[in-house]
Amino acid sequence: MSQNVLVLKNFEKPTDPGKHFRLLCLTGSNKGQSYFLTKGRIVIGRGDECDIKINDSKSSREHAEVTIIGGDVVITDLKSQNGVVVNDFKVTQHKLSQGDTVIIGQTVFKFSVVKVDALVKKEKEDEEDLGNFEDVKRSTNDIPPEKKKKNFLIGVIAILIIVVLLPDDESKEENGSNLKARPVTDEYTEAIMRKQLDEDRELKKKLDAIFQRGQRELREGNYFRAMSEFNLALILSPSNGRASFYLEKAKKALDDEIEAHFIKGRREYDSLKFKGAVQSYCAIARLLQNNREDERFKDAIENVKEIEIQLGIKEGDLKCIQGE
Repeated sequence: MSQNVLVLKNFEKPTDPGKHFRLLCLTGSNKGQSYFLTKGRIVIGRGDECDIKINDSKSSREHAEVTIIGGDVVITDLKSQNGVVVNDFKVTQHKLSQGDTVIIGQTVFKFSVVKVDALVKKEKEDEEDLGNFEDVKRSTNDIPPEKKKKNFLIGVIAILIIVVLLPDDESKEENGSNLKARPVTDEYTEAIMRKQLDEDRELKKKLDAIFQRGQRELREGNYFRAMSEFNLALILSPSNGRASFYLEKAKKALDDEIEAHFIKGRREYDSLKFKGAVQSYCAIARLLQNNREDERFKDAIENVKEIEIQLGIKEGDLKCIQGE
């Protein structure tokens, strides 16, 4: 792993006090890992040389880069095949904000700014000082008796001064200096986060099943069924970038197929190949039969009627949709 990234697990925090930028992986084999961005240019992808390597077949070898610029974190798409999605939008470059959801291929990250109190660093230094206590204790045995007596008197005086200046318990409570409450708060926060992870895990199972059904319908050309599945995913997870991405993909696939049928139909009509033209226009009508207010559905039906006139047959003899 690159020196530009610190990898921790289970919501651990860096020991150095200050502001840290974190990408928390929510899906895939890296789920639960926190990537703290330390400096420089961080590349995300499935390539071995990437700073953050993900096992994701939908990710490019070098998919995106994250750069720390001053106090901001900017993500840039490295001309990847499937693009970078932040929240609900596909982006080329985007300045990340607290709580942003980032999708690389099929891997989902959550960006956040983590602040580490100086107290964490101090506690670590105290632990290191305790490790040296025995050495200090042994060294005091070599002090001469006269010096020990003098040091004893100095120590007594120092204790009396501390007792006089030390505030009572009530003033401690008023000043909010009860530091023992901090670990309890941290444990509570971690418990809430673990509960959130469990809920996210259940939601992910439901969403994965929906995505599988939607992608199957999309491959089979059932565009409206696919869109229905992806809309259901957005109901369960309104800010789900993956669902938004596939919904737009299904809409585009439908638009592309309809446009291809119109082009073919016009070409067949101009060549007086009316049978082929009818097949193309009827294909459009069948695709949009559940959305008959769509202007493209109306245009397709009008074109079929025009062909009936050209063929000299009765209006309605050419039926695009069975049972009508």
